[in-house]
Parts: sequence; structure tokens; C-alpha cells
Amino acid sequence: MRFACLFVACAISFAPVAVRAAGTANPSAKTAKSAPKKAAKKKPSAEKTTGATKAANRTLRPGALTVAVGHEINEDAKVTPFPSFAGHAQKALAQNRRDQLVDAEQAARAARQPDRWMTVLFHLRELDSRNDPEACFWRTVAYYRLGELARARTLRASCEPPPGVQATLDTEDAMSTTLQPVAALPEMLAAGEKPPAPVANQDPYGGPAFAAMMATAQAAK
Repeated sequence: MRFACLFVACAISFAPVAVRAAGTANPSAKTAKSAPKKAAKKKPSAEKTTGATKAANRTLRPGALTVAVGHEINEDAKVTPFPSFAGHAQKALAQNRRDQLVDAEQAARAARQPDRWMTVLFHLRELDSRNDPEACFWRTVAYYRLGELARARTLRASCEPPPGVQATLDTEDAMSTTLQPVAALPEMLAAGEKPPAPVANQDPYGGPAFAAMMATAQAAK
């Protein structure tokens, strides 16, 4: 009985020593348990970061834009301003056109008018010469009076004034030609040669009105 008690006491006294010896002999156990935590805190490599950034860029990049081609522009299409009040809009536009032409003619005929022909062109700035014979007439006269023969002749050919107006424009052409130096005439200029300054004629217009010329042409038919 005494030996049994002595054996138990010895076993109890040597147990801590055995545990410490076991811990010293197998240190990889704690390292193995703590390794996953350290691996989780490890920063990703540069290659993985670059790959993730490229993947994000590919994801955020917008899709390719598709542009529809093949649509033709119809230059003959007519746009009706204020379609709900088409009649009133057309009347207002016609009155505005009439006012601009009246202002241009008054400036051309006025006894005193500073910058006469530039003022005429200013009043005609919103009118299309190709589709408005009266605007074409006054704009052509203004260029003739400013001494810009080439420009006046080009405009006159592009808008094709009615036959009843051609005689008056022929007179303006002849008058402007006599005022210009020979070197300024379009037919006398060599290719690439700079023309001299044109000679303007600031005298008021004293010819027939556009409406009178048109009436004469209609009566002659």
C-alpha cells in the first residue's frame, strides 16, 4: 500500500516535466497552428495586384459605340416653323423678309447714308440670294457699287435674276467697270496675282424698283 502511494506521488511530480519536454521536442505544433493566420495577413504579390487591376479595367470599360451610317440628308426637305400656327408663322416670316428688303432699298436710295452699300448688305444678311430674286438683286448691286466685280458677277450667275432685271444689272456692271483701274478687272488678273483695292461708288441708287422691273417683264410676255 505504501509503495502504491509512493508511485502515485512520483507520477504526479514528474508530469509537468514531461509536458514541458514534449513541448520543447515538438515546436512545429504551435508554428503550424499560427501559420494560417500569418498567411492570411500576407500582402498579395505585384503580379496578382496587376492582374486584378486589369480585370477591373476590362470590367469597367464601356462597350464599343455603334454609329449608324447610311442616312442621307434630304436637302429638299421643308421644315414648317411652329406647325401648330403654320399660317401665322409664314405670315410673320414674309413680313420680316419684306421689312428687310424695304430697309435695304431705303439705304440704297437715301440721299445721305454712311457706308451705304455695307448697310444694304447688313439688311440682307438673313436672306438667301439663291431662293430670293429680290435679295439677289440688291446684294448684286451692292457688290457692283463696292467695286467687287468678280464677286458681283459670281453672285449674279449663281442666283440667275429674272430677265427683266438683267438690263439694270448690265448697267451696274458697266458703271463699276469704268471706275476700276485696268489692273483690278477680273479678266486682267493673272493667276495668283493680288488685285488692287477696288474703287467704290457711294452714290445712291437711282434705277427702277425691283417690283417695277418684274411688272414690266410680265407685261412684255
